[in-house]
Amino acid sequence: MGRQTDATGYEFPTVFGRGLVQELANFAHRPYLVVTMDDLWPRFEHLFDSHLAGVHLVETLDLDTVSAAAGSLPKTRSVIGLGGGQASDVAKYFAWTLGVPLFQVPTAMTTNAPFAHRSLLRSEGKAISLGWAIPEAVYVDFDVIQGAPPLLNRSGVCDVLCYHTAHYDWRLAHELGKEERQWPYDERLVAEARQRFDAVFDNLDEIRAVTDDGVRTLMTAHRWGGAAFHNAGWNARHMDGVDHAYLYCLEYVTGKHFIHGQGVGLGLYVGSELQQNEPEKMLAALRTAGVDIRPEAMGITWDQAATAMRRLAWYVRYADFWYTIADARPVTEDLIERVRDRLYGELGAWAA
Repeated sequence: MGRQTDATGYEFPTVFGRGLVQELANFAHRPYLVVTMDDLWPRFEHLFDSHLAGVHLVETLDLDTVSAAAGSLPKTRSVIGLGGGQASDVAKYFAWTLGVPLFQVPTAMTTNAPFAHRSLLRSEGKAISLGWAIPEAVYVDFDVIQGAPPLLNRSGVCDVLCYHTAHYDWRLAHELGKEERQWPYDERLVAEARQRFDAVFDNLDEIRAVTDDGVRTLMTAHRWGGAAFHNAGWNARHMDGVDHAYLYCLEYVTGKHFIHGQGVGLGLYVGSELQQNEPEKMLAALRTAGVDIRPEAMGITWDQAATAMRRLAWYVRYADFWYTIADARPVTEDLIERVRDRLYGELGAWAA
């Protein structure tokens, strides 16, 4: 059983150390399946042995495609998730479908997915939270994390800094009588989330440098955030708001998937502007953390990002997202121009 939290239940068993990946072959139930990405597997393949049942290289989070893949997996007695959010989510889904033990090994800090119970997949342009999987442990290897591309690690702060906009949205819904019956505003949950926000905000320099202390700070916050969805009664109100809604809208508009934290970071900034909720402070924090949220850094154009802003109010109703500032205040052309001016003013004009 995991560690008990302040008021919302238990977090997953988590091990910090070095040389952790190479030990998996010595204790994962045999034969084991590794779920990873094609760019990661060559780096880690030599650490596994003849008890490897197979490797699933994640290419999509589409629910139908992932479900079909689950039906054609080789016989296995455990699943090892090795990678970022996509590998973690698909590994959870496979472990749940097959009913076998799960081991999670995040290779970067971009998301809290390795610490969450459910898989976050996609269907018809909507985010679908599905399944149930508690890993035997989550293994955070300092050398593995520190070997990841800097943006993957640094962008993980956005999955915690977004509590800033989430808390505004939940309070707004409460004040307007728009909160969900099953999720009444809870100051206790907000306070718990704020503790993790403050820990990350106060250590942005260490996280940017990916020091051991920085890794431990951010991954400990992710550990709480991942489990808090379930532990609060499947309630993410104190963690997700317009920030995540914008990411999902951006995916819908572009047909692309993004580094989770980077997309949430842009949503955090857009949302804080729409909320009139310390947008300069949030943008400066992202710059301090080294998270580039300019659309071009995400492989899209400014016009695509702006289109997602214009369609945000429509999208949150299409996706049946909970009530946020996107419902209460329209995105105007003036706001879009202000976002553009401040974004490039703070981070600089994009040079190809």
